[in-house]
Amino acid sequence: MAQMDTIFSPFTIGSLRLKNRILMAAMGNNFSHPQGTVSDRAIAYYTERARGEAGLIITEASPVSLSGRHRGRGLCAYDDSFLPGLRRLVTSIHAQGSAIALQLHHAGRLAAPELIGSSPLAPSPISRGAGWPSPKEMNLEEIQEVINQFGSAARRAKEAGFDAVEVHGAHGYLIHQFLSPRTNQRNDLYGGNAEKRARFALEVLKRVRNEVGKSFPVFFRLSAKEFLKDGYPLEEALDWALELERSGVSTIHVSGGTIESLLGSAQVIPPMVFPEGYHVPLAEAIKKKVRIPIIAVGRLGIPEVAERVLLEGQADLIAAGRAFLCDPYWPLKVAQGERNRIRPCVACNYCVWRLFQQEELSCFQNAALGYEMQYRVEPAEKAKKVLIIGGGPGGLEAARVARKRGHRVTLLEKSSRLGGQMLLGSIPPHKQNLWQAIEWLTKEVEREGVEIRLNTEGNEEIVEKEKPDALIVATGARPLIPERFSASYLMTAWEVLAGKEMGKEVLILGGGMVGVETAEFLSQKGCRVTVVEMLEKLAADMEETTRALFLERLPNLNISVMLSTKVEQVQDGRAFVNKEGRELWLEAETIVLALGSRANQYLLRTLEGKVPQLISIGDCLEPRRAKEAIHEGFLATLRI
Repeated sequence: MAQMDTIFSPFTIGSLRLKNRILMAAMGNNFSHPQGTVSDRAIAYYTERARGEAGLIITEASPVSLSGRHRGRGLCAYDDSFLPGLRRLVTSIHAQGSAIALQLHHAGRLAAPELIGSSPLAPSPISRGAGWPSPKEMNLEEIQEVINQFGSAARRAKEAGFDAVEVHGAHGYLIHQFLSPRTNQRNDLYGGNAEKRARFALEVLKRVRNEVGKSFPVFFRLSAKEFLKDGYPLEEALDWALELERSGVSTIHVSGGTIESLLGSAQVIPPMVFPEGYHVPLAEAIKKKVRIPIIAVGRLGIPEVAERVLLEGQADLIAAGRAFLCDPYWPLKVAQGERNRIRPCVACNYCVWRLFQQEELSCFQNAALGYEMQYRVEPAEKAKKVLIIGGGPGGLEAARVARKRGHRVTLLEKSSRLGGQMLLGSIPPHKQNLWQAIEWLTKEVEREGVEIRLNTEGNEEIVEKEKPDALIVATGARPLIPERFSASYLMTAWEVLAGKEMGKEVLILGGGMVGVETAEFLSQKGCRVTVVEMLEKLAADMEETTRALFLERLPNLNISVMLSTKVEQVQDGRAFVNKEGRELWLEAETIVLALGSRANQYLLRTLEGKVPQLISIGDCLEPRRAKEAIHEGFLATLRI
């Protein structure tokens, strides 16, 4: 394994000395109380990452004003009543030897009217888009009030014991709204040219610095590039970086993009289609312009990539968000020489999707995220014999955790490979990262000493012979083929992804995630594909940023789409469809079904009452996602 000396070397910012150069980037979680006070759950979440040896933890965006709230259960800092909870959080992080910074934030036009009780504030009265409220243009008095609120929140952070503050000037929130010509169309001192658009940010920083003193570390998070046609250029951001340095900023945390659009959000939190270290070139450009330390972010939870960024002088510190969700102990594992035991974040952005839906933060691989107090993998009171049938992601996770708890575990898989449907899920373009999740699970069950039997189909006879104390059934699902369609002349999306031979003219029935991923896979193989979807929306079940990127690629793919179209009948080589009252036949060399799946419940029904403890997990209960299978596999073993 490559040496990781640089990321584990100490680093000093102002009065703060960090034990390493690994930062946990700010990321919403919805774990706080509805009124914005710190909960025990939020403390446990952050503390777990401190135990994992993060050098510095940056909290989620914390509003400096009631008018700046955008999330119902986000941490707040706009009143002294929040101080007791903030102090408890700081104390817990410090007890683990890590530092902590409070991110100061105002959502501006992205604030939630139902939370703030009024129209959102913004530099100019420009709505985010259809369905979003028109914000109120801030007058000079309101601008000064918010500047003072940033200062007061910084003072609270210092009083609570935080080691630093980070002023959030990125990603489409209020300070960014002042910086961008798209959202700032003022013609006074705070709008117009790049210098005037930066005035608000610089006055906020001056006020913050006055409140916390000269040596207290003040970070600034900057979107160095908006990645939008009418956004500001990198050259303006480089000039602002110089002004930020002159204003007393201790370090610039360089990001990109804006959450005001789905394509912009994909730039903020790059999904797996983006390269590792995506924003590093932006950080490097700003580092060449200033003398203060620079933080790089954007798919930097890969230790080798992070080390290289620091060694090559592209940045001074690295920040990672999603990597800490997937495996809070990844820095500690690197430090202990266990790099290959890090659970890899595959950048699927399931976590981001949850936040877009205003749900609690969750990771499709890590079931314990947000439940750090409850879901501890402790040794079982009594070691038992556990039999698991099905080697997909749910079965593998169950085997891993059961073995860690000290049980004797045997895993049966009817095919010659472990991984189940996730093996197929990693085949379409831009999905190859999913293979890493299966590879990690496979290696972990082997390291833990699980007995694995491939090419072995679980049945009643084997269960009777093994006589397990606990049986976990994870037999998954099979493709759904409507009874009125003859399977003899149809192919399933699973068969296509597995490599079955087919024609060049393809009709795919079903335009959900599986259907469109299969369509792109075939398009890249030179096929001409038509996707038929009954709903009005294509790929409605796909994570939103990933979907937006797919739709952007779609015009350049050899794929045509028919929405609001119902399939009435299928014959050999053609399908009869009804598109909003218009009936027609569609012809193709190959017809592919992507209509969902059906639970494999036969074994589950036959074994009921025949073992002391029977638990079913994943798609054999009901077809869903890998997340449900993995989480249920984890929880199942805590019950044994």
